Amino acid sequence: MEDRIHFDINESLKFYLSDPASVPTADADPELLDCETDPEQLSTAVIDNALNPIVDGVAESPEGLARPSFFDSLQFLLKYSPLLPARSLSKLVDLIVSGLSVEADIIHGDLDSDEQDGIQHHKQLLEMFGFLLQWALSAVELKAAEKPADAAPARRGAGKSAKSKGGGKDNQWDWSPQIQLSMETMCKVMKLKLGRIFLTTSDRDTFINLFTRSVYLVLESEQRVKSVTIRMHAFKVLCIAVKHHGHAFGKLLQRMRHK
Repeated sequence: MEDRIHFDINESLKFYLSDPASVPTADADPELLDCETDPEQLSTAVIDNALNPIVDGVAESPEGLARPSFFDSLQFLLKYSPLLPARSLSKLVDLIVSGLSVEADIIHGDLDSDEQDGIQHHKQLLEMFGFLLQWALSAVELKAAEKPADAAPARRGAGKSAKSKGGGKDNQWDWSPQIQLSMETMCKVMKLKLGRIFLTTSDRDTFINLFTRSVYLVLESEQRVKSVTIRMHAFKVLCIAVKHHGHAFGKLLQRMRHK
């Protein structure tokens, strides 16, 4: 079994917010790293070979995400998300959201057991899942923006090649269900007693901002805010952030005035 990754959320955010391509991924699957100099080699087969063991590992336990090769492989795929077919990106989003949801269930049980020592190790996993979810939703919005204005109505489909062609089935992929599920999972996590996991206000704020930053990005999309369901899910996330975690109320009011 690999050692657990040393993950520093502040350091990772520094790289990501500066330039996602600068995020280090030295421990990624060697087959993925071989594609770094020639991204055209990032085929569906290569992606699946890297992604499938991670899906299985995280399905077995959310702790699987802490394996350096797993985490860096996911970061690598997100760095090259414009080249991923919609099916592969969708699979990656499902992995992150389902893993975070299971982790929330485990935390809920541990919080009920009232053992503080057993709770603290959840902090890093939550930050890792939250960081990847923020990145994945940003990738989804970029992928969705590739759709031509005169495209047919959205319909769930599957990509055929590693390189996005800006047309075909990738442009017909309906991301709305996964965006909604992502925000439902955010709400589930934020309803936990996070004050027992994040012992400082700054740590908790950094974590909550991973969710709110994603929601604000979704609300930037004119297409997204036309959906009542998406809009209600988004405001539910923000309202919980304001009510339970001290998120700046002014930001929420400003967004509501513009929608």
